[in-house]
Amino acid sequence: MGIGDALYRCAAYNPAPMEGEAGKPGKSETAGKPKKKEADRRRMLRIGIVALALLVGAIAWVASKGDDGEAESEPASAGVGPKIVSVEELEEFADEAGHAVYWAGPLPGKVLEASETDAGNVQIRYLDEGTEAGGGSKAVLTIGSYPLADPAAAVKNYGERKGSLVRNSSDGREVATSVEKPTSVYFAGTDGDVQVEVYDPNYKRAMALALSEQVRPVK
Repeated sequence: MGIGDALYRCAAYNPAPMEGEAGKPGKSETAGKPKKKEADRRRMLRIGIVALALLVGAIAWVASKGDDGEAESEPASAGVGPKIVSVEELEEFADEAGHAVYWAGPLPGKVLEASETDAGNVQIRYLDEGTEAGGGSKAVLTIGSYPLADPAAAVKNYGERKGSLVRNSSDGREVATSVEKPTSVYFAGTDGDVQVEVYDPNYKRAMALALSEQVRPVK
């Protein structure tokens, strides 16, 4: 029985009076002193609740300590960016990501912005030259690489939802989007460890890119 169960049962405990034959109340030895009995019972109940609360606090305090008795610090964030990167820096970024990172290749007049969340989700945004990291419009070509245990199954399930549209690329990849948000198109990476999102404010371009071989791993 856990601490939460013990606390709940202690607080909810309210014994019924003893019963005699056929459900009739029987007599207890302290029947002549009901007020004292009730006061004693309430006092014991309060003592029990306070004791359990102190125990819970003590356990929580111990759990927050390391082996040396010092409080463990929060782990450092694994997130990165957003930051403007060159092609060479993007290759290094992809090496450190721990999974495949997709992009649409270099595009004229565009700079690359790379970012990564604590969960390992990577996005490569194509910004106009001169735009600072994190700036500019959100409605720009963006390629996302999201690590999943089974990205192919995730895309398949997405494609089977009501309102989804599924296309097949020339190399046999299943590409899925939805009528509600056709600007985001998804497919499973060829390495089998990421789900790729191709976002573009022009939904026709988003689908065309997802079906093409232009969207590919950085390395």
